[in-house]
Amino acid sequence: MAADPASVGRLMLELPLADPGVPDTRSPGRFLLWCARGQRRTLLTGSVFGVIWMVSQAMIPLALGGALGAMVRRDKPAIVEWSLVVLALGLLQAVAGILRHRRAVANFLICATRIQQLIVRRATLLGGDLARRVASGEVANLGASDVERVGDALDVIGRFSGGVASYLVVAVVLLIASPPLGAIVVLGVPFAVLAIAPILKPFERRQTVERDQRTEASSLASDTVAGLRVLRGLGGERVFANRYEQASNDVARASMRTADLQALLDGAQVLLPGAIVVAVTWVGAHLAVNHTISDGELVAFYASAAFLVLPMQTFVEAASKWTAAVVASRRILGVLTLDRNIETLADAHDLDLPPRGAMVDERTGVQIQPGLLTAIVPATPEEGTALLERLARWNGPEDDDSGPVSWAGRSVDSIPLGWYRDHVVMLERSPFHLKGTLRQALEVGPLDRALKSGAIEAALDSAQASEIVESLADGLDADLPERWRSLSGGQRQRLSLVQALVVDPYVLLLDDPTSAVDAHTEAAIARSLSQARKGRTTIICTTSPLVAEQADEVILVCDTVIAAGRHSDLLVSEPRYEAVVLRGGAL
Repeated sequence: MAADPASVGRLMLELPLADPGVPDTRSPGRFLLWCARGQRRTLLTGSVFGVIWMVSQAMIPLALGGALGAMVRRDKPAIVEWSLVVLALGLLQAVAGILRHRRAVANFLICATRIQQLIVRRATLLGGDLARRVASGEVANLGASDVERVGDALDVIGRFSGGVASYLVVAVVLLIASPPLGAIVVLGVPFAVLAIAPILKPFERRQTVERDQRTEASSLASDTVAGLRVLRGLGGERVFANRYEQASNDVARASMRTADLQALLDGAQVLLPGAIVVAVTWVGAHLAVNHTISDGELVAFYASAAFLVLPMQTFVEAASKWTAAVVASRRILGVLTLDRNIETLADAHDLDLPPRGAMVDERTGVQIQPGLLTAIVPATPEEGTALLERLARWNGPEDDDSGPVSWAGRSVDSIPLGWYRDHVVMLERSPFHLKGTLRQALEVGPLDRALKSGAIEAALDSAQASEIVESLADGLDADLPERWRSLSGGQRQRLSLVQALVVDPYVLLLDDPTSAVDAHTEAAIARSLSQARKGRTTIICTTSPLVAEQADEVILVCDTVIAAGRHSDLLVSEPRYEAVVLRGGAL
């Protein structure tokens, strides 16, 4: 599907995408019907324009036949009349075609965007657990191909509706004018459509196998790139290159098997309508020789039969796209149905939220007092990250690092996950950033209330990031690439902290948020952070003495809590704490 970028931009402004809704996840077919019901208006208008567009095309050969008959009779008034009819049909076809195409683009965009919103919403609810339960290649393929395949299934509905209507028009006209020719069309087209039915099920199976192979290859490539530095150190590059080569060959073989059936479908688009055209022409020629029909009618019938190539191609294309959409929907539902009932664990309106009390990690014994800035000093960075992920509920029950966490004596699992995601926010060590303007990235706002005036400026000051914005030519409107590659590590880290501060959650978890900045900036951030989050619960995993010095409480952790207190007190009373924060040692 191709579309003018400016047209797509205008259409995007018209799309009602505030809430994608709750999908029907019982089966791929029900999911596709849910997608269609959610955009009934655009599908209906697209189908209406599709019918007008294709029926007007179907009528043009009949009008040309009338004009030809008038020419044979030398009836000038009739020639003019039929010429005007052809002109009107041509203009109607052009206008309806433009409007149909706009609706087709809208149908594709609405469907694709809604599904992307659903996937993002589910990913947000699952948090870090998503990467543990779904392969990275699977997630990549969802966004790269599966969403588009479902969108294509709705895109083709307008043309399919037009094809059905135009087929009926041609069949009725031919039956009235010549029953033998009408019978060929009435019986031939359904037979031709049914002839491709046996191919669809094997086609679906082969597409499923190809999809699985692509996921495996994508996951292997993603994992290899992520561990390339380690692989080079171990000399394992060749081994993984051979594995990826094998995976690529598997994808190629699966693609070729799918392409065999796709070629049959594409060939059927030409062969089957062509057979109908040949049959109509052969029978029509005999009728013309016997003077049963006129020469003008023969031309009109031939042109009408030739026109049937278009709806026939549309029928085959629709069958192919709908089959691909079923395969894609099955994969999409594999993500959307992960823990799909988790939101029903409790009703946020029936609970006292946020809980009034300490947050406790039962695995280590860490207790986080509400309203304080708490610094967690872990034995290893991995242990600190695992602790924060448990507090953030990023771990699934089957995860090795999972463990019970309570808040004010209540298990956090009894709190609705949607509410928890909104109000307990974790800023990971290396967050992923999408391409777009800096303003779009920072205007995330609190998830339960409107963004306050001056909130971004205040957050920039607290994260010592104002000069970063000033250094950009377009300031907040500067367009940043994916992962913010144009910025330094320290700049990315500070602007990520700005995002977290703008959200202003009840509980903010920060995983070593100042590791990439210099000591002077780190000290300034620590002081500002203490003021910006005053009265809010803030948990920072860090081994920096500059950050720990500003904390209300510091907790030293090595499997369990070793010591807790103020930074200055721990330096005197706990040698192991001094070894970690001042000498960079290990426990």
